[in-house]
Amino acid sequence: MSDPWFVALVGVFLLVISLAGMRLALRAGTAQAYYFTMKYGSPVADTFQLLEACRKAYALYPWNYYFSILAAEAAYSAWEQQRRHDDSWFHQASLWCERGLRQNPWKSQLRRVQARLLWRDSPREAIRVWREYTDWHFWEPYNHAVLAEMYAMAGDFPRAEAELLWTEGTVEEQNARRAVDSARQEWAEALEGDWGE
Repeated sequence: MSDPWFVALVGVFLLVISLAGMRLALRAGTAQAYYFTMKYGSPVADTFQLLEACRKAYALYPWNYYFSILAAEAAYSAWEQQRRHDDSWFHQASLWCERGLRQNPWKSQLRRVQARLLWRDSPREAIRVWREYTDWHFWEPYNHAVLAEMYAMAGDFPRAEAELLWTEGTVEEQNARRAVDSARQEWAEALEGDWGE
């Protein structure tokens, strides 16, 4: 026959584990509800509201990097829409991007935001970061299309053309080709302007 103290001890242990599991599940469910509302619910009136919901979700359950993706993309978009004058959005995007990359350094949305943020101060570093991601996820034509556009914006057209080869026959090819051609035109006009002075 089992010792009643041992049975009681096991019962208490199981109760504590169950309560801890219920608490974690409640926190994760509440965090997911915040995320779902911001991502799929009615359109968010402003980025402040979205970031606040992501902060609450992250505080409840910091292991879901999708909160970081949503917040980083929203803050970066707000920074771009304000014609890049308000650096507070840039810093928010950087914060959330870094937070998400610590959890998942190979998530494409986070790498894309990271490269866009880096572009402001160092196009070379932005290209290096996206090149690293593209080498890891090589068979995705979209990654090569983005890299081709980045090379073109930096004026490195031989590398841009080399990346375009990896997009041939895909839906990304046309848009990437247009972006490279547009960048080539802008560089040509800038050179003409320099010579004309």
